[in-house]
Amino acid sequence: MRLEVRLQREIARLHFYDTASSSRAIASATGVSPGTVGSLRELLRNQPKNWEALKDLDDDAWRDALGTHDRTITVSKPAPDWAWVHEQMQRADATLGAIWLEWRENNPDGIGHTQFTTGYRQYTKKQHITMRRLHLPGEKLFVDFAGRVVPIVDSTGKVACHAQVFVAVLGYSNYTFVCAVPTQTTADWVTCHVRCFEFLGGAPEWVVCDNLKAAVIRRERDRIVINATYLECLKHYDTAPAPTRARKPKDKGKAEVGVQIVQRLMFRMRDRVFSSIEELNEALGELTDKLNGHQLKKLKVSRRDRFEQAERAALKPLPNKPFELCEWRHQVLVGQDYHVEHAGGYYSVPCELLGRRVDLRVTASMVEIFHSNRRVALHARLFEPGAMSTLAEHRPVSHLRVLEGEPKQLAQWADSVGEKAKEMILHHLTDRRDRANGLRAARRMRELAREYSEARFEQVCAYALKAKIHALDKVESIFKKKPDLQPPRNGKPPVRTTHENVRGPQYFGA
Repeated sequence: MRLEVRLQREIARLHFYDTASSSRAIASATGVSPGTVGSLRELLRNQPKNWEALKDLDDDAWRDALGTHDRTITVSKPAPDWAWVHEQMQRADATLGAIWLEWRENNPDGIGHTQFTTGYRQYTKKQHITMRRLHLPGEKLFVDFAGRVVPIVDSTGKVACHAQVFVAVLGYSNYTFVCAVPTQTTADWVTCHVRCFEFLGGAPEWVVCDNLKAAVIRRERDRIVINATYLECLKHYDTAPAPTRARKPKDKGKAEVGVQIVQRLMFRMRDRVFSSIEELNEALGELTDKLNGHQLKKLKVSRRDRFEQAERAALKPLPNKPFELCEWRHQVLVGQDYHVEHAGGYYSVPCELLGRRVDLRVTASMVEIFHSNRRVALHARLFEPGAMSTLAEHRPVSHLRVLEGEPKQLAQWADSVGEKAKEMILHHLTDRRDRANGLRAARRMRELAREYSEARFEQVCAYALKAKIHALDKVESIFKKKPDLQPPRNGKPPVRTTHENVRGPQYFGA
């Protein structure tokens, strides 16, 4: 199966989320063909694992579990844009044969004449048909930005920005939510959804959105690439996106009508000057409250009443914490220094991933790094350009040994071992006149502690300092001969002999 594992996971999540849903519904949400969705769902039914057991598998284990390794050898032939064909057919004296020949000259590997005519006839059959949709309580939420913007004026009377008005309408009750944000960027788009879910007190099964870049990165013939941050937000609220077809406003007719109604209500504010987004949102809140409380002529009930009576209980409960805005970066290359770069900061990953590609999830305070759907690193966010966050467990052993031999690290290590170890190491780092040999001796003592244990190193240092011994070779001799562990002679500790020929430590400057 040539389908990316990332899309396979999304199809599997939606399958286990509602096993009764049709493959066509899942295909519409993910942009994958219904046949491919059906094939993958059949594999899911024939294997014993549930979603909880599958979701944490890495990519290779996932393919092994479902048997979705790529074994395809055929490639389907390209087809024309049927909307373009239909447009050409409206011109005088146009024939399908002539249009096919013209298209085939530029697409020699495209479909043949028979497939061309059959495909066009199937396309025309789908045109000019109106279908009344039945919306169940809590099933769909239709969202869009209004075409009309509202200028925000600063204290000098100049336009600071043009506020974008977000409109969300529930399919069953037509209960409407409206708010304003400065832009149509991903951050503001996601913020609108978070506010909307809090306003509704729950989340629907599907969110029907347009194809703006904050929601859909691109549409391809075989799939739809959803904005990673937007998808993460909807997953947090246990719902899923259902993007409309390109240039098909009827797919989100509820949102189109909702936008039209809201813009007519905004006409009442046409002469009002707003100095902040908050002031505009307060006014929009008053208008929305009146809209939801207005009685519908045919139903003889208000939007709010229908929402409270049937739809509020059908919504999914909100998670304990609201979604924290995040940014996703996929396929980021790990550098030779086993770090990845984001916004001028550098974050470490396990050195085994050197040269691999990882995914970054960035929030306001944290950076998470994933490889093959597993989190391999977690860092606090860096904001200073050129700053670096490196975890010791990510370094290779050779790099750790180099760092452990630096004076600052040696002093910190000795302080963690004990008072006597600290005194011994600081003597060689700071008190000796030959600092180079002192650093060398301190590094060697660090190796001795690794070889004999830190507890033993503290004992040896205590014994050596009591005897005023600092020399490296003498300390090594204590480790080997263990005089401090030998019982005292005749029940008394040995006495060091002194006479006029023993020059003492003062002579050597130790």
